[in-house]
Amino acid sequence: MPFLRKFCGLPTKLKYKLMVSFCLMSVLPLLVGVYIASLFITYPFRVSPDILLKINLVMLSSVILSFAGYKITIQMVSSITNLSRAAGKIASGDLMADPSAGQEAEELEALSASLKAISKSARELLEKVERLSLKDRLTGLYNASYIRERLGEEIGRAVYYQRPCSFAYLVVEHAEAYEAREGRAAWEEVLKAVAGILSGHLGEFGRAARISGYEFTWILPDTNKKKAIEIVERIRLELQKFFDKRGISPEALGVSVGISENPLDGGDANAIYFKAQDRARAVKIPAQSRVEAF
Repeated sequence: MPFLRKFCGLPTKLKYKLMVSFCLMSVLPLLVGVYIASLFITYPFRVSPDILLKINLVMLSSVILSFAGYKITIQMVSSITNLSRAAGKIASGDLMADPSAGQEAEELEALSASLKAISKSARELLEKVERLSLKDRLTGLYNASYIRERLGEEIGRAVYYQRPCSFAYLVVEHAEAYEAREGRAAWEEVLKAVAGILSGHLGEFGRAARISGYEFTWILPDTNKKKAIEIVERIRLELQKFFDKRGISPEALGVSVGISENPLDGGDANAIYFKAQDRARAVKIPAQSRVEAF
């Protein structure tokens, strides 16, 4: 094939660089698409029409990006090959060789614009995937985007039916120091334990999420603040038992929880969310775990 003959005639280092470019631009999007699609598949294996649609969209986008990367790589190799061969002829004394510098420069400039477009499309795809991916891989809890959206739905339902709805925000105190001291594996064990304990107290319609590295939230539908405090206190005691069992002192790890309720602390999801967050983050008492509701 003419293309392969041109490619084989390039310098070795340039061939390696072009091969790496080909893999990054053509093969990598497919691998990323397969990986992202796998995030939507849970065990036991269940595929709903909604999840299947998301998987199809991800794979179609990755195939389009991969094909575009392949075409751009072919164009790039052809342009660079022509310039390289012309430069080689000139270096060998063939001053009549025409490198077509202006034309190739325009092609490379167009390729640069195409690469920017692909990069932008890839970023947009990843942003969409982050929004579509609802769960934290380590803990199995929902992510921040989902819990904010779900809280808005629950507050709307609570207002419509004139029912209470509580929201809790948990901060694991001294988390960064503990991870630095004990290591990532020990810290991940703590995160999984927190997630498991929270999940055991959600009820049928409750939802929990991991907001950041060491912050968690959960929604308590049809629950007033008094009942929410009782539930949170049980969660706190279970967490304390887990810490004691692992030999983790209160000075090493603790939890602070802020609680808010609709409509006492606000009439919309943002007010309820940030009220609980402020209360949880305001509790900074060493060697002690606290629940702050007022």
